[in-house]
This record gives sequence, structure tokens and C-alpha cells, in this order.
Amino acid sequence: MRFSTASSTIRSMIRITKKVFTDLAIYMIGFGVVIGVVFPLFLLAVGVDPALALAPWFFILCVAAGIVVGLINILLARGIVGSRIEELVMRMRYISSHLMNDKHEDIVNNCNPEECLVKVDSQDVLGESASTYNLLVQSLFSSIKSELLVREFTSMLSLRLELEDLALSVLPTLLATTAAESGAIIMERDGELFLVATHRVNNPENLLKNDVLVEAMKTRKRRLLDLPEGIVVTSALLDYVPRQVCIEPLLYHDIALGAVVLAAAKPFSENSLHFLDLVNASLAVAFRNSLTYDQLQQLAANDSLTGMYNRRFGMARLQEEYGRALRSGSPIGLCLFDLDHFKRVNDTYGHPLGDKVLAHVSKLIRGVLREGDVALRYGGEEFLIVLPGASLTDAFQIGDRIRRVVEETIFQHGSQNLNLTISGGTSSWPDYDASSADALVRKADEALYQAKESGRNRIIAL
Repeated sequence: MRFSTASSTIRSMIRITKKVFTDLAIYMIGFGVVIGVVFPLFLLAVGVDPALALAPWFFILCVAAGIVVGLINILLARGIVGSRIEELVMRMRYISSHLMNDKHEDIVNNCNPEECLVKVDSQDVLGESASTYNLLVQSLFSSIKSELLVREFTSMLSLRLELEDLALSVLPTLLATTAAESGAIIMERDGELFLVATHRVNNPENLLKNDVLVEAMKTRKRRLLDLPEGIVVTSALLDYVPRQVCIEPLLYHDIALGAVVLAAAKPFSENSLHFLDLVNASLAVAFRNSLTYDQLQQLAANDSLTGMYNRRFGMARLQEEYGRALRSGSPIGLCLFDLDHFKRVNDTYGHPLGDKVLAHVSKLIRGVLREGDVALRYGGEEFLIVLPGASLTDAFQIGDRIRRVVEETIFQHGSQNLNLTISGGTSSWPDYDASSADALVRKADEALYQAKESGRNRIIAL
């Protein structure tokens, strides 16, 4: 309080010019003149010979000495205080010029301590000013970095629409920005959680059953798990022991679409958590758009009754797989199926039951297929299966396995049990040197015709 009062008194002294150091020079020289005049009188008080103390030449020397002392003081003030203030001003101008010219990224990435910060070499108000300035610059740079990161992150989000592509781009950025070692992105659809992307997570499907994750999504609040509380949650999931796990629900209109799970070997910094706060809304919007796009894609590509690809999209996938087989030289097999006497089911029990039968048969077929196989509803009660890498023998075996599954399944309708069978024809490239994917389908259709003509409930390979 005393320091503040003294400072206010000094600042309120009469200003002579518009320059502080000029005023200071006038005051110091004036004070030196006063001391020069008073000094001879002081000598008289201590018993010095009046002839000497009051001699004009002695007066002149004392005043001159006072002026010299004043000049020396102002030079010292300019050198010691002024140089530090000038350095501070120079740094301010350097940073201000870059900010005014919209060179935020340049100043943040290229500014070194010698150019942007001031050396703190005293433990007084000057040192405190320098230290406070440095903290201000560092806070400014941190804020600019956060702004640039958010801008870059948001721009990246706008370039990706497909769900998996978006998640695979987002997760590495989140890991790098928050200094996390592992993580996962989890979404919810129709009340079910599913993984979209993971990094360094053992048995990631176990995350979907995690009570803490479910609770965080229900409460729509971030959870930070510190050891030892988090060790039960994480030890079986990660290939290292983290210090902290962050579960960040992604909120869209206050609804949890999913969550980002991050684990780090040390506690998350305030800057990392602040970054998550800044990008949460943008992330939620991006994933909401991706989920909607994914749903529209499925609606456009899938047959609404069977859940298989529709003919248009499925034939496009066949063309892709056929082209890939030609380029790689690997085989590709086809199975074309038709439900035996399906018209009787529609005529006897009605089309609603017929639709249920088609949906159930399609489920049975998908249960037999391998990962990477493509199933489509070819038309009516016909199904086409694309088997990348399958020879004619492989295609026949898969087709016959499907035939047996359908034959062994009992379809219940009230108190009645329905037994259905299926016939199929298979073809394969290069076993059959088809000139096109359509030619390969025609070969499978020819085999199916033979299966129908030879008694049904069988698979024919051509």
C-alpha cells in the first residue's frame, strides 16, 4: 500500500514536457543545482571558514558539481532503466507487427526467446515487469496455438464425411494434441455401442461393456480416472499402465452420440483438457453428419427387406471385386441361389409370411459367409454371393453349406412348420475364363438352371 501511494505521488509530480526522461533530467539537474547552492551553507554550519565557503568561485564549483551529478544520474537512468524499457518496447513492436499483419502462425512457430521474450535480470519492479510481460507473451502464444489447432482441426473435420475415415483422421490428432498414448472412438447407434477407431488398446471390444464409459455417456460429463481408481478399468485394456484416463462424451444438442477415450502415462494438462472443450462441439457435429451419411448410404445400398445389398449397389461391388481379381490374378467365385417353390409360400400363406421367409433366409446366408464376402438380393427370391479369392471348389463348398443350413432350418408359422430348400449355381474365374463380371454371373445362372432342372435342393458348379 505504501509503495502504491509513493508511486502515485511520484507520478502526480508536475509534468514539464511530454517525455518522462526529459522531465527526469530537468528534475535531476535542478536538484543538483539546489544541492550546489545549499552545500556551501552546510559547510558554514559545520565550521568551515566563511571566506572559503562563501567565495563565488566555490559557489560556482558546487553548482557545477551538482549539475554534473544530475547529468551522470540521468545517463545512468537512461542506461540502466531506459535500456530495459526500450528492450521491452522493441519486443512489443516486434510481436505487434506480426499480429497486425495476420502472421499468427509465423510468430508462434518461429519466435525464439531472444526475439520475443525479455531477460529478467533484477528483483525489483523492472524485473517484475519483464517477468509479467514474458508470462503475457507465453499466454498469448498458447492462446494462438490453441486457436490455430482448433482451426486446423475443424478444417480437417469438414473434409471427411465417411464415419471410419473421419475417426481414423481424428484419433491420431487427438492423441498428439493431448499427449495421450492410446485411445478409442466409440459411437452409439440404435442403442448399441460400437467401435469406430482404436490405437494401442488390447481387446477394444471390452471397452463397450465398461460401466464407467456407460455412466459418462449417461451423465454427459467428462470422467478423469486416476490410478489407483482407474487401474481396474484400464489394466486389462491397455498394453501399459496409464496415470490417467479421460472419457470425453461427444454431445450433440445435449445428447451423447458417443465418446472419445484417451489414456496417458501422465495426467492430462489443463491445455489438453481445454482443447477437448474447444473441439467437442465441432467433433459432435462432424460425427453426427457422418452417422447420418452412413445411414443414408446404407439405405441407398441395402435392400430394405433382407438387409443385403440391393442389386444396383451389389453389382457395382461385383465389378470392383472382379476388377481387383483381374489385377491381382487371384480367383473370384460366385454363388447364385433361388428358393425352391417359393411361389407356393406366397400363394398359400400370403406375401407377409413370404417376406419374413426371405428376411430369415438372408440372415442364414450371411451367417455362413466369410468376412469380405459380398451378398446381394439379385431379384425376387434370388440371392447372389460374391466370394473374393474363392476357386470353383471353394464356391461350391460354401454354396452347399448354405444349402444345408436352409434345408435344416424349420420355419414356424403359427402351429405349422415349413421346410424350405434352396438351389444354387456356382462359377469362378479363372476356372471359367469369363470375359466380364456379367459373363461370370451368366455362367452361375446357367448352373442354377441345371440345379432346378435336375431336382432342386442342390448346388451345381460350372
